[in-house]
Amino acid sequence: MLVKGQNRDLPRITIITPCLNGERHIAEAIESVLRQGYPNWEHIVVDGASTDGTAALLRQYRHLTVISEPDRGSHDAMNKGISRASGDVIGFLNVDDCYADDALLRVGAAFAANPGSEVAIGDSVVYEDAEPGRRVVRFVYAHPRGLWLTECVFGNPGINGWFFRRSVFAEVGLFDNTFHITADRDFVVRTAVAELPNVRLDAPILWYRAHGRSQNMNRERSNIVAIAGELFRMAGAFLEANRGPGRRAGLARAWHAFEGARLVFISASRGQWSAALRLFVRGTLQNPLWPFYLPRALILRRLARQSYRGGWNADLSADAEPARAPVIAAREPKAAPHNGR
Repeated sequence: MLVKGQNRDLPRITIITPCLNGERHIAEAIESVLRQGYPNWEHIVVDGASTDGTAALLRQYRHLTVISEPDRGSHDAMNKGISRASGDVIGFLNVDDCYADDALLRVGAAFAANPGSEVAIGDSVVYEDAEPGRRVVRFVYAHPRGLWLTECVFGNPGINGWFFRRSVFAEVGLFDNTFHITADRDFVVRTAVAELPNVRLDAPILWYRAHGRSQNMNRERSNIVAIAGELFRMAGAFLEANRGPGRRAGLARAWHAFEGARLVFISASRGQWSAALRLFVRGTLQNPLWPFYLPRALILRRLARQSYRGGWNADLSADAEPARAPVIAAREPKAAPHNGR
């Protein structure tokens, strides 16, 4: 479905928000979509049967399509949203994040101007709430090479700043729920392997809130063991699928070596020596020369992240000001436990 706008055909965009007990922040996410001024869109919230005040808050927004039922996690919720989406283009917005102003107009214009592109890739700004009404930008993730497999493997591609034509999910598949936390990484790796035509948006699209309850982005790195375990398993599967000569095989060996070494180090640093030994043996059986691939892995990781800026003690707020997050007078629900995804 297309609408006329700004002298070009703008595609219908579906935004999918997975949610579980997201009362604390979801109004801000919803309002950031409402502020976009885009002419043809829908917003689907897939709520995993929240037990806080989320359901009542969502009822205040009549434009939403709400699916509320138990699920197997955020990526299962995203798959459900994809099945219900009516848009030609699909994006994902976490319950605790928001879009930069004019994000959807940039996305729609990029797809309209590049009808052969299947993926649009925007930058992400990671911030912390330092105090009420003040946000401190910690990281800026830019992607100057677009859909680049090395970055998808070793970098932080930030899928919530990406948008996909519906055809991508038919070609690449849905999110793999066996990866509870990192299924988005698996999806972008598969997308990069497919070498889909893509376009860079060359602007911050997503404002990503880092906080202690975030599964992926928090300074305490509370899920590091689970994430490292999933990535080691993912890298092992990628290695098995890319045996033999060639650049991709070399990338696979380097990725597997890096993830294996990281997991061994984490286990050893926690005094879990038997687990570390088992992981070492397992990694060696899969990738016998893995220590020799570690230097290459470190070089590739540095290359994949060379356009990233910031750190947990950085303050890039002034640099990010031209693409500042929208200041939203969100509806104020009562405080509640937050398990937003």
